[in-house]
Formats: sequence, structure tokens, C-alpha cells
Amino acid sequence: MTAPEEEKEGDLLFPQERREYPRLAVNVTVRYRVLGSSKEDIELAKKFNPEEIFREFEEDETVNISTSGLLMYCKDAIPDKSIVAVNFYMPLPGLSCTCKALAEAIRCVKINGRYITALKFLKIIHHDMTKYKYLTLNEILAIKGMEIKLD
Repeated sequence: MTAPEEEKEGDLLFPQERREYPRLAVNVTVRYRVLGSSKEDIELAKKFNPEEIFREFEEDETVNISTSGLLMYCKDAIPDKSIVAVNFYMPLPGLSCTCKALAEAIRCVKINGRYITALKFLKIIHHDMTKYKYLTLNEILAIKGMEIKLD
């Protein structure tokens, strides 16, 4: 095999991530709560008191996480455009953190009896940095732009 053929074969075996927001394939427990259109839920979303919101929650696991959102399994269908509060722990080398965020449901499909839901982060409300060695949360997630805000 010549060098150009090896490069082509390598590209096929190890494709480069071309998405604007690359995904990190990580299966972690995610707690979530779908917020409805009631006055109470709207106030919870505005104030985002995690302890109050997560008094009631469902729990499942992520498929992948990116700077723009996450893909997760869930027991029930989550309607598109729903606002979802999420809470998950990211155990990454050099950085471990708990993230709490508000997200919008983009799509939900049923596969093999389970729902898989794509969520787009609207705002990352809270993060708790522990075991911080090399990177900040901004660097690890490469958060850019005005769309996503870290408080």
C-alpha cells in the first residue's frame, strides 16, 4: 500500500469529527425534570433553584454530551420544545464537575422500547468544579458565543 492509500484507509477507520460541536460519547447518570407550562414550572425555570426543581425528577443515562447539548435515554417521550432541567456529573480526567442546566427538547424517538431525546442547552446554570487540574469547564466544553451562558 502506498502512503496516500494508507491515509485514505486511516481516514475511513478513524473519521474526524466534523460537527460544529463535537460529541463526547459518555454514559453518565442524568437526572431530569420536564417543566410544563404551569405558572409554578415557569417560575422554577426563571429562578432555577436546583434543590427545589430536583425534589422531583426522573433518572436515566446520557448517550453523549457536547457544548450545545446532550443525547439521553428516557423512560417516557418528551415533547419537542419542552423545557427540561438536567443535572449530571461529568467524570473527566483532570476535571470532574456536576452540571445543572436548562435545555430544550429538540427531538425524541423510540428505539427498542426506549426513548432517546436530544436536548439543546439554553443555559448552563450551575457547575461545581472539583479535582480541577488542567482545564476549566469553558475549555473542556469549548463553549462559545452568546447562546450558552455559564453563571
